[in-house]
Amino acid sequence: MALLAVLAVLWVSALAGSGWKFPTPKLGLDLQGGLSMTLTAYQQGSDEPPSPETMEQARQIIENRVNSTGVSEPEVYVEGNENIVVNVAGDDIDEEALRDVGAPAELRFRIVTNSTMDTSALEEALAEETPAEEPTDAASETPTEEGAESPTEEGSATPTEETTSEDASGSGQAPTSDEAVTLDDVWAKVGPDAAATAQALTAAPADEATMALLEPFGELSPEEVSLLPANVQFFVPQITCDQLDNRPPGAVQQADIEVVACSAPEPYSPDDPSLTVSYKYLLQPATVLGSDVTQADVGTDQANPNMFVVNVQFTSSGAENWGALTAENVGSQVAIVLDNEVVSAPTINEASTNSTQISGDFTADEANQLADQLNFGSLPTTFVVETVNEVTATLGVDQLEAGMYAMLLGLILVFLYSMVYYRLMGFVVLGSLIVATAVLYPAIALLGSQVGLTLTLAGVAGFVVSIGITADSFIVYFERIKEEMAGGRSARSAIPRAWVRARRTILSANAISMISAVVLYILAIGPVRAFAFSLGISTIVDVMIVFLFTHPIAEWLSRGRVLNSRAMSGLHTKTAPVTGDAAAKG
Repeated sequence: MALLAVLAVLWVSALAGSGWKFPTPKLGLDLQGGLSMTLTAYQQGSDEPPSPETMEQARQIIENRVNSTGVSEPEVYVEGNENIVVNVAGDDIDEEALRDVGAPAELRFRIVTNSTMDTSALEEALAEETPAEEPTDAASETPTEEGAESPTEEGSATPTEETTSEDASGSGQAPTSDEAVTLDDVWAKVGPDAAATAQALTAAPADEATMALLEPFGELSPEEVSLLPANVQFFVPQITCDQLDNRPPGAVQQADIEVVACSAPEPYSPDDPSLTVSYKYLLQPATVLGSDVTQADVGTDQANPNMFVVNVQFTSSGAENWGALTAENVGSQVAIVLDNEVVSAPTINEASTNSTQISGDFTADEANQLADQLNFGSLPTTFVVETVNEVTATLGVDQLEAGMYAMLLGLILVFLYSMVYYRLMGFVVLGSLIVATAVLYPAIALLGSQVGLTLTLAGVAGFVVSIGITADSFIVYFERIKEEMAGGRSARSAIPRAWVRARRTILSANAISMISAVVLYILAIGPVRAFAFSLGISTIVDVMIVFLFTHPIAEWLSRGRVLNSRAMSGLHTKTAPVTGDAAAKG
């Protein structure tokens, strides 16, 4: 009855988890295909690869981030000296979310020194909407932020379409060692007059001559812009947020220097979402860092329940730093900078210590992703996405079929051996293996639908190996029965006595297998963990089947005459029955 109850619960739960369709296990990358992403470590200004300890720390953080996206059992491993490979299974994987797991997530809290509106994207959109033969007056119509210098006064030049495409071609790509660019190279590219003028700026220029002189800055790549001093990046109008946003990862990572960063584009006109502007910020050195954060979680803005926010709790030292920052800058803006982007720049209304709130135009997924990145910590080095490839499962399917054939062959051989050696009890072995399969299958399918457990080739190998372990339990039990019956006892008398002795051995052997599986699962990674998990769950099922099916069936058969028949039962031996006093004692 207990076994029937277990089977009923497992199958009903598995059917419910699959939408009342026949449940199927969730297959791994090697069996159903998916995405494979390679991340390459990029250390600006250094040709040395990260240390093995740094790469392992990064691997663990990236694995946690992948799990937080809803992908379970990912394969994340270090390849070579500077690559981390992320393999995830499935045909519904969000590629953008997968790319984001390699983001540095360097959080900085910086006081805003100055800000201005970048309207380059707006000007380009307006220029495209205006017929080429008609002169445009986009510069005069461009809005400017109240109280801030305008980057688009009359006569300003915006990047041409050709320049924009050149910038895009280099965006986000780290220069290789043989293409390394220095600041002197950048000054030489823009020319000495433009370089001297840009470095002397303390406000955005308004005269046409200066704007024309600074025109070469609009042709710089994001990598070249990242080498410029902060005041040049901010005050030169030709340096746009498109260039700043596409600087190499970690471009504003250094905490103790002044930097420039932009906000995400926001609609300029509610009637036309394609018209967007961004804000460019000149930011002071950071005194509060992501390492000062202890916990981050997602909530909603009390003033606007439809807006998601990220609530941040600080460490004791972080709370002290945050308290000093807010107390000294009441009335000023504090920019919350994540990597190269200002996610929010609220005004400090009063001093606070223990917590703060990051607000922005977040979706629920974006807010959860930011909270996860802050909780799991910043990566110890910067990574760029080298490749994202779709993996097919052709080879895996062939190997799965081979694994299934191996499992079927193993079951047949175990059954044939049992029939030859134990005769009628061989059917008990076969029944036990069938019931074990009936328990394992819905359990694996249920774990796949509820917690994302994936079945890999290594897991299939674990189940194949478990057939032998399960057969060992039957052999131990049957051999104990044979020993008792060799002393002259009937099957009905021998089975209870044999069970007392056999169950201790069965439990001891399975305990050792379980300990091995647990240790493997904890210490290993990748396919070995899948093997350990399947071995562990098979061991648990083995114990359940022996106690709830094999032993009760053997007891039921002992009530008849079949097991006492030498022709029908393989439990008899050629040992002569015990007679006399010895038999009486039995």
